[in-house]
Amino acid sequence: MHKAIHRKKRNTIPVWAVLKAVLLSAAAATGLMLLFALLIYLEWLPDSAIPVGNTVIKVLSALFAGWLIGRGVAVKTWLYGGIAGALLIVLTTLVFSLFLGRFQFTWTLVSDLCMSFAIGSAAAALTARLGAKKKE
Repeated sequence: MHKAIHRKKRNTIPVWAVLKAVLLSAAAATGLMLLFALLIYLEWLPDSAIPVGNTVIKVLSALFAGWLIGRGVAVKTWLYGGIAGALLIVLTTLVFSLFLGRFQFTWTLVSDLCMSFAIGSAAAALTARLGAKKKE
């Protein structure tokens, strides 16, 4: 007879879930940016819409990252959702800095990090909460 080995579950950080959420959200942000650029190029939107459009894309991407975390992580969803939102801003800033050829620290970056952390946290917590209510 084979005895089942019981192992204690460790409180591990869901690294793969966070990375998956960040990468999928970054891909979604890239798609939204391309669509936004096309709308400006076709002159369906004025150039003055760029700051608002960038903010909307950041908010939607952080919401998407938080939603993915809320669906895939069972513990501390608010924390990991916030981390995913903040890492999304770090990743997109690094990628755009590579295209520009320089990195410039601004207070807007700090504001974006805080905003994305808060939105990712809220989206993850809300998604997890609604998912738990559905199971009841």
